[in-house]
Amino acid sequence: MLASAVLILYVLASIGFIGYLFTRDTTLLNVARLFFLLCVATHLAFIISLGARMQHIPISSPAQAMNMMVFFASVVFISLIWKKATTVLMSFFLPVATFAVGFIAPSLGHEPGIFIESSRCWYTLHTVSVIGGEALFAVAFIASVVYLIHERIIRKGSIHTAASGLPPLAILDKILYSCLSAGFVAISIGMILGALWASSLGLSFASVAPKASAGAIMWFVFALGVHQRFAVGWRGSRTAIITAIGFSLMIVCFIGVNLAFPNAHGIGLIP
Repeated sequence: MLASAVLILYVLASIGFIGYLFTRDTTLLNVARLFFLLCVATHLAFIISLGARMQHIPISSPAQAMNMMVFFASVVFISLIWKKATTVLMSFFLPVATFAVGFIAPSLGHEPGIFIESSRCWYTLHTVSVIGGEALFAVAFIASVVYLIHERIIRKGSIHTAASGLPPLAILDKILYSCLSAGFVAISIGMILGALWASSLGLSFASVAPKASAGAIMWFVFALGVHQRFAVGWRGSRTAIITAIGFSLMIVCFIGVNLAFPNAHGIGLIP
């Protein structure tokens, strides 16, 4: 019941924000904001309900991890819906979030294994940290896509028409940089906690190599973006392109590794 309510509210909020992008109607915007807040609240209630049934935080399967990432990203976007300069970002984020929620909904109740008490703390901290970093990268990805679209429109000389409702490039760059930096820190911490989790179980590197290698590739791409920002002063489209490539690579690795090596990480390793 709650899962269906979450999906319906995501759909309604998507329709509202997309409608606002084209109509600029303030009443429609307020309705869309209300639906989105209800969506996040209902999503939280669903996560709590699922966790109570499983007796742990529901992050033990790829579907549950994706569900948590969408929720974390939605929470970040709450701070962006109140300013007209950034609220239109929702019309780009919500359709993707809605598709993700609808796609994973049938698998959210699947429990791939059991927790060992000695490793529960490390596994939970590792997974929540990584998912939080991925959620911030998702926000950075949306900002980077909108940045590239806006910049392209400006170069074509259509700024007074097609780009009139999009956030200024300076604001998009600030959102992109903030989320990229915070996400990189969260991912780095998550990787350290992941090593502690594997050590607490006595797992060999070979048993977690597929996920660890995919994570290392993703970390390197985002590290490059952060480094170039600090050391070289890259801004705007260069950072946006690196972020878009990094996030796309993250999704490909997430799907590919979980399909090819379903037991290569997480509590699925535990017999």
